[in-house]
Amino acid sequence: MYRQIVLYLPSNIVPAICSFLLVVVYTRLLTPEAFGVYSLAFSAVLVVQTALFYALPIAITRFHPGASLQGREVAFLKSAYTVFYAGAAIVAAIGLALVTLFPMGTMSGGPALLVVPVLLARAAVSMNQAFNRSANRLGRYNFIECAHAVLGLLVGVALVFVLGPHAESVMLGLLAAALFCALRDVWLLSLPLRRRDIPLDRGTVWHLVGYAWPLVMVAITASLLQLSDRFLLGGLGDSAMLGVYAVAYSLVERPMALICSAISTATFSLAVQVMERDGREAGRIQAGRNGAVLLALTLPACAGLALTAPYVAAALVGPAFRDGVAALIPIMCVTAMLHGVRSHFIDHAFHLSGRSARMMWSYGPAAAANLVLNLVLIPRFGMFGAAWSGLIAQSIAVVVGWSVGRRVFPLWVPLSEVARIAGAVAVMAVVLSLVTFPLNAIGLVQAVALGGAAFLLAALLLNVAGARERLIWPRQRLRVF
Repeated sequence: MYRQIVLYLPSNIVPAICSFLLVVVYTRLLTPEAFGVYSLAFSAVLVVQTALFYALPIAITRFHPGASLQGREVAFLKSAYTVFYAGAAIVAAIGLALVTLFPMGTMSGGPALLVVPVLLARAAVSMNQAFNRSANRLGRYNFIECAHAVLGLLVGVALVFVLGPHAESVMLGLLAAALFCALRDVWLLSLPLRRRDIPLDRGTVWHLVGYAWPLVMVAITASLLQLSDRFLLGGLGDSAMLGVYAVAYSLVERPMALICSAISTATFSLAVQVMERDGREAGRIQAGRNGAVLLALTLPACAGLALTAPYVAAALVGPAFRDGVAALIPIMCVTAMLHGVRSHFIDHAFHLSGRSARMMWSYGPAAAANLVLNLVLIPRFGMFGAAWSGLIAQSIAVVVGWSVGRRVFPLWVPLSEVARIAGAVAVMAVVLSLVTFPLNAIGLVQAVALGGAAFLLAALLLNVAGARERLIWPRQRLRVF
């Protein structure tokens, strides 16, 4: 398991670095208005991709190994890609109608026209990558993930210099990168047309559709909860405000998502194995230990990023974005941490119990609250209204998800460990609040170093995660908590 995690690290680290470089570069090349238009267009891509093209790659990952063992790999993939092309055709027709018949506001023109091509190209990459992952083609998977991120950034920057500092330049860079990566596995994309000797398995088609549609409903609701603020802010506010908001979101969301997904990849499968081997109670306890590990990394990361927000803004973003980004980051840090705890700990109760559809009870009310709060607060408070709406909505999702989740699979929480983690974070917060640094890259490095040292020392003194025993007996195999 750990070897697999290490082998997949490039596909996580390189895109994360590129996302930071994207903020550093584009906030210096684009105006807040242009970055806001790009953010709105790319958010449209993410919403539709997550809502409609998220479930089918999961289905490939879930059912491809079995089909391969049964000698039905090509027939299965042909059925999966046929479903994909049918969905892509419907989305393309609806997208063309929307762009043609309705005004797109600040996104009208080039950005609106590029949404559907970028969406379909990225969805094709996602389909191919699902096969590469399920077939254990680790080298190819890592190459495509890294190439997709690097090319999207490099081509976009080059086109900004060639075509001008517009949202269309950035979107064309994303399109070029996605097309390059999708065509690297053109043999997969061409299966429905190329392998005419293998008939389409209608039973597999309907099985895939039946598996995917409940996940589509959950994904639509989750997308509304995560990204509806972008569209409402773009409509009720202005593109400059949206640009600043999107930059702050990117600086917070990527590191928190990277931490959470890295931990969840390793620990969720462990909880499943323990439950299958030792029973439900053992799985419940292991899931609680997993949650404590998650909190031990996300809570100090959240607090540290919030406390160093002025240094982050000064070092990483352009002058026109800095004040707004520095003010938004602390709010968004708490929101991102709540989202991570909900998605990578609380939601595991539904997955472990096999009752994932119950997640709608937490996602639904939170998504509705987010929409209502944004409609009320954005006209009055602008981007800060959107930020506070997201925080309140994620809080609702955590509370409701925890309440519903305990009814299907009551997760164990090690309260004493949580208290020690909170104590170590409090020490770090006090130290950082007492010391000031220059508002530049050197100041950011100094603040991060001091905050990290303070947390690690406090964690050692408080024995977080058995830190003292691990230091004294480093070769001794210890349980997590």
